[in-house]
Amino acid sequence: MNLSRIISRVAHPMLMPLYSIFVIFHSGTFLDFTPPQLVRVIYLIVGISTILLPISVLPLLKAQKFVSDYGLNERRERLVPLAFTIIFYALGFYLLMKFPITRIIAHLQLAAIVSIGVIALISTKWKISIHMAGIGGFIGMVLSFTILYAGSLRVYFIAGILLAGLLGYSRLKLNLHTPLQVYAGFILGFVVIFSTVMLLQLY
Repeated sequence: MNLSRIISRVAHPMLMPLYSIFVIFHSGTFLDFTPPQLVRVIYLIVGISTILLPISVLPLLKAQKFVSDYGLNERRERLVPLAFTIIFYALGFYLLMKFPITRIIAHLQLAAIVSIGVIALISTKWKISIHMAGIGGFIGMVLSFTILYAGSLRVYFIAGILLAGLLGYSRLKLNLHTPLQVYAGFILGFVVIFSTVMLLQLY
Protein backbone atom coordinates (compact mmCIF):
# COMPACT_ATOMS: atom_id res chain seq x y z
CA MET A 1 0.00 0.00 0.00
CA ASN A 2 2.82 2.42 0.86
CA LEU A 3 4.56 1.64 -2.44
CA SER A 4 1.33 2.44 -4.30
CA ARG A 5 1.13 5.81 -2.57
CA ILE A 6 4.77 6.57 -3.39
CA ILE A 7 4.20 5.75 -7.07
CA SER A 8 1.08 7.95 -7.10
CA ARG A 9 3.10 10.84 -5.69
CA VAL A 10 6.07 10.39 -8.02
CA ALA A 11 3.70 10.26 -10.99
CA HIS A 12 1.37 13.00 -9.71
CA PRO A 13 -0.29 14.89 -12.58
CA MET A 14 1.02 18.21 -11.21
CA LEU A 15 4.57 17.02 -11.86
CA MET A 16 4.02 15.97 -15.48
CA PRO A 17 4.59 19.45 -16.97
CA LEU A 18 8.01 19.68 -15.29
CA TYR A 19 8.89 16.15 -16.39
CA SER A 20 7.87 17.10 -19.92
CA ILE A 21 10.09 20.20 -19.93
CA PHE A 22 13.03 18.14 -18.73
CA VAL A 23 12.50 15.73 -21.62
CA ILE A 24 12.21 18.56 -24.15
CA PHE A 25 15.48 20.15 -23.01
CA HIS A 26 17.24 16.76 -23.08
CA SER A 27 15.84 15.52 -26.38
CA GLY A 28 18.88 15.58 -28.62
CA THR A 29 17.37 18.43 -30.66
CA PHE A 30 18.19 22.12 -31.08
CA LEU A 31 16.25 22.79 -27.89
CA ASP A 32 19.13 21.23 -25.93
CA PHE A 33 21.02 24.44 -26.74
CA THR A 34 18.42 26.81 -25.33
CA PRO A 35 20.19 29.49 -23.26
CA PRO A 36 20.39 28.38 -19.60
CA GLN A 37 18.87 31.66 -18.41
CA LEU A 38 15.79 31.06 -20.58
CA VAL A 39 15.54 27.46 -19.42
CA ARG A 40 15.47 28.62 -15.81
CA VAL A 41 12.77 31.18 -16.57
CA ILE A 42 10.65 28.54 -18.30
CA TYR A 43 11.03 26.10 -15.40
CA LEU A 44 10.00 28.92 -13.05
CA ILE A 45 6.93 29.88 -15.09
CA VAL A 46 5.77 26.30 -15.45
CA GLY A 47 6.53 25.40 -11.84
CA ILE A 48 4.58 28.38 -10.50
CA SER A 49 1.60 28.06 -12.86
CA THR A 50 1.19 24.26 -12.68
CA ILE A 51 2.29 23.43 -9.12
CA LEU A 52 2.71 26.39 -6.76
CA LEU A 53 -0.46 28.32 -7.61
CA PRO A 54 -2.80 25.27 -7.82
CA ILE A 55 -1.46 23.98 -4.48
CA SER A 56 -1.65 27.39 -2.80
CA VAL A 57 -5.38 27.71 -3.44
CA LEU A 58 -6.27 24.31 -1.93
CA PRO A 59 -6.16 25.40 1.76
CA LEU A 60 -8.57 28.23 0.94
CA LEU A 61 -10.91 25.86 -0.89
CA LYS A 62 -10.79 23.43 2.02
CA ALA A 63 -11.47 26.21 4.53
CA GLN A 64 -14.49 27.25 2.44
CA LYS A 65 -15.58 23.57 2.30
CA PHE A 66 -15.29 23.32 -1.47
CA VAL A 67 -13.07 20.28 -0.92
CA SER A 68 -12.86 17.84 1.96
CA ASP A 69 -9.36 16.52 1.23
CA TYR A 70 -6.38 17.56 -0.85
CA GLY A 71 -6.46 14.36 -2.87
CA LEU A 72 -9.73 15.44 -4.55
CA ASN A 73 -10.99 11.88 -4.29
CA GLU A 74 -14.62 13.00 -4.37
CA ARG A 75 -15.75 13.54 -7.96
CA ARG A 76 -18.06 16.44 -7.16
CA GLU A 77 -15.27 18.33 -5.36
CA ARG A 78 -13.03 18.45 -8.42
CA LEU A 79 -14.75 21.16 -10.43
CA VAL A 80 -13.70 24.28 -8.51
CA PRO A 81 -10.03 23.23 -8.09
CA LEU A 82 -9.89 22.28 -11.77
CA ALA A 83 -11.37 25.64 -12.74
CA PHE A 84 -8.65 27.44 -10.78
CA THR A 85 -6.05 25.14 -12.33
CA ILE A 86 -7.19 26.12 -15.82
CA ILE A 87 -6.85 29.81 -14.92
CA PHE A 88 -3.31 29.30 -13.58
CA TYR A 89 -2.30 27.22 -16.61
CA ALA A 90 -3.69 29.96 -18.88
CA LEU A 91 -1.50 32.51 -17.10
CA GLY A 92 1.50 30.27 -17.68
CA PHE A 93 0.56 29.85 -21.33
CA TYR A 94 0.35 33.62 -21.79
CA LEU A 95 3.83 34.11 -20.34
CA LEU A 96 5.36 31.20 -22.28
CA MET A 97 4.07 32.59 -25.59
CA LYS A 98 6.54 35.44 -25.17
CA PHE A 99 9.42 33.06 -25.98
CA PRO A 100 9.08 31.97 -29.65
CA ILE A 101 12.14 29.70 -29.51
CA THR A 102 10.32 27.40 -27.09
CA ARG A 103 6.80 27.74 -28.51
CA ILE A 104 6.42 23.95 -28.18
CA ILE A 105 6.28 24.36 -24.39
CA ALA A 106 3.55 27.00 -24.63
CA HIS A 107 1.62 24.69 -26.94
CA LEU A 108 2.06 21.86 -24.46
CA GLN A 109 0.65 24.11 -21.74
CA LEU A 110 -2.36 24.90 -23.94
CA ALA A 111 -2.85 21.20 -24.67
CA ALA A 112 -2.88 20.58 -20.91
CA ILE A 113 -5.59 23.24 -20.52
CA VAL A 114 -7.72 21.42 -23.08
CA SER A 115 -7.15 18.12 -21.26
CA ILE A 116 -8.08 19.59 -17.87
CA GLY A 117 -11.20 21.14 -19.38
CA VAL A 118 -12.32 17.78 -20.76
CA ILE A 119 -11.58 16.10 -17.43
CA ALA A 120 -13.66 18.74 -15.64
CA LEU A 121 -16.61 18.12 -17.96
CA ILE A 122 -16.40 14.36 -17.51
CA SER A 123 -16.06 14.77 -13.74
CA THR A 124 -19.53 16.30 -13.56
CA LYS A 125 -20.88 12.82 -14.26
CA TRP A 126 -18.07 10.32 -13.72
CA LYS A 127 -14.81 9.93 -11.78
CA ILE A 128 -12.14 9.58 -14.45
CA SER A 129 -8.54 9.09 -13.29
CA ILE A 130 -6.64 12.39 -13.37
CA HIS A 131 -3.40 10.59 -12.50
CA MET A 132 -3.71 8.35 -15.56
CA ALA A 133 -4.64 11.32 -17.74
CA GLY A 134 -1.42 12.97 -16.59
CA ILE A 135 0.85 10.05 -17.48
CA GLY A 136 -1.08 9.44 -20.70
CA GLY A 137 -0.52 13.08 -21.62
CA PHE A 138 3.18 12.75 -20.88
CA ILE A 139 3.48 9.79 -23.26
CA GLY A 140 1.43 11.69 -25.85
CA MET A 141 3.87 14.59 -25.54
CA VAL A 142 6.88 12.30 -25.99
CA LEU A 143 5.40 10.71 -29.11
CA SER A 144 4.29 13.99 -30.68
CA PHE A 145 7.67 15.59 -29.98
CA THR A 146 9.45 12.60 -31.53
CA ILE A 147 7.39 12.94 -34.70
CA LEU A 148 7.73 16.72 -34.95
CA TYR A 149 11.40 17.11 -34.06
CA ALA A 150 12.88 13.66 -34.74
CA GLY A 151 14.15 13.61 -31.17
CA SER A 152 15.74 10.53 -29.65
CA LEU A 153 13.16 9.88 -26.93
CA ARG A 154 12.89 6.09 -26.91
CA VAL A 155 14.16 5.84 -23.33
CA TYR A 156 11.61 8.40 -22.11
CA PHE A 157 8.81 6.65 -24.02
CA ILE A 158 9.64 3.26 -22.50
CA ALA A 159 10.00 4.80 -19.04
CA GLY A 160 6.61 6.48 -19.46
CA ILE A 161 4.92 3.23 -20.46
CA LEU A 162 6.42 1.39 -17.49
CA LEU A 163 5.43 4.17 -15.10
CA ALA A 164 1.91 4.20 -16.55
CA GLY A 165 1.58 0.48 -15.83
CA LEU A 166 2.81 0.91 -12.26
CA LEU A 167 0.59 3.94 -11.72
CA GLY A 168 -2.51 2.21 -13.06
CA TYR A 169 -1.86 -0.75 -10.78
CA SER A 170 -1.33 1.60 -7.83
CA ARG A 171 -4.59 3.49 -8.39
CA LEU A 172 -6.47 0.18 -8.48
CA LYS A 173 -4.58 -1.16 -5.45
CA LEU A 174 -5.58 1.93 -3.47
CA ASN A 175 -9.23 1.36 -4.49
CA LEU A 176 -9.45 4.90 -5.84
CA HIS A 177 -10.62 3.93 -9.32
CA THR A 178 -12.16 1.15 -11.34
CA PRO A 179 -10.23 -0.38 -14.25
CA LEU A 180 -12.43 1.51 -16.73
CA GLN A 181 -11.68 4.85 -15.03
CA VAL A 182 -7.95 4.07 -15.20
CA TYR A 183 -8.01 3.10 -18.88
CA ALA A 184 -10.24 6.01 -19.81
CA GLY A 185 -7.98 8.50 -18.04
CA PHE A 186 -4.89 7.23 -19.84
CA ILE A 187 -6.56 7.27 -23.27
CA LEU A 188 -8.01 10.74 -22.73
CA GLY A 189 -4.69 12.22 -21.65
CA PHE A 190 -2.78 10.59 -24.48
CA VAL A 191 -5.23 11.48 -27.25
CA VAL A 192 -5.86 15.08 -26.15
CA ILE A 193 -2.21 16.01 -25.58
CA PHE A 194 -0.90 14.21 -28.67
CA SER A 195 -3.54 15.56 -31.05
CA THR A 196 -3.52 19.12 -29.65
CA VAL A 197 0.26 19.46 -29.76
CA MET A 198 0.41 18.04 -33.28
CA LEU A 199 -2.31 20.39 -34.54
CA LEU A 200 -0.82 23.48 -32.87
CA GLN A 201 2.69 22.78 -34.13
CA LEU A 202 1.66 21.91 -37.67
CA TYR A 203 -0.70 24.85 -38.11
